[in-house]
Amino acid sequence: MDAPTPETVRAALADFDPCHQKIAMGMLAVMIREPARVRDREWMAQRLAEIALLAGDFEAGSPQEGVTAVQDFLRAHSPVLLEASFLLFQRVGLDLAPRVAAGFSLEEALQYGLEYLPPPADGTGADEATEG
Repeated sequence: MDAPTPETVRAALADFDPCHQKIAMGMLAVMIREPARVRDREWMAQRLAEIALLAGDFEAGSPQEGVTAVQDFLRAHSPVLLEASFLLFQRVGLDLAPRVAAGFSLEEALQYGLEYLPPPADGTGADEATEG
């Protein structure tokens, strides 16, 4: 598999709504924290479910309805979310490769990831959109 280009990553994230963007960035964060586990499908699926639950705005009248809503969301969106998250992780890794010897923080790596998200619809910059 070829290394993802910046254009490929931007295209994978282009149609993401704010919820999907939060999930992709959350996945990037956990992948950066534990890169050795990225190939563990079960671990990745668990992280995706946790992050989706935190990032999503799931309305439910009962706990079971909430579980069903999250499961339905994951069935519908997990393939595209995982693919985009992997592409983003690979691209940020390539972007930061020249800096590995000097080191970098999680925050710096996430800032690189934010550069691949589409600009917010309201015209604010990435920094403004993520503060709060």
